[in-house]
Amino acid sequence: MTDEHLTDDVDQPLPGSVPYEAPYTPLFDASVRTAIYVVCAIAGVILSVAAPVAIAAHAPEWATILLSAMAGAIPTVAAAFGVAYNPSRKV
Repeated sequence: MTDEHLTDDVDQPLPGSVPYEAPYTPLFDASVRTAIYVVCAIAGVILSVAAPVAIAAHAPEWATILLSAMAGAIPTVAAAFGVAYNPSRKV
């Protein structure tokens, strides 16, 4: 095996050809994102516990499906407000 097979990086852009990216600027203020994060975290925990409890309590099928769907949608709601990991974020 030759060294050219170990370091074959022809699919990588040259350093000078990478386009400039503007710094990340979130749409919502930090306090709004924090509030959404806290609300979604609390709602996620409550709904994740409520769904199996509803199943165990023999609740109507529509209720258990609704609780499960809402628990699954919580991360999407948080992400819609920009409450997500972003590698461009400066602390």
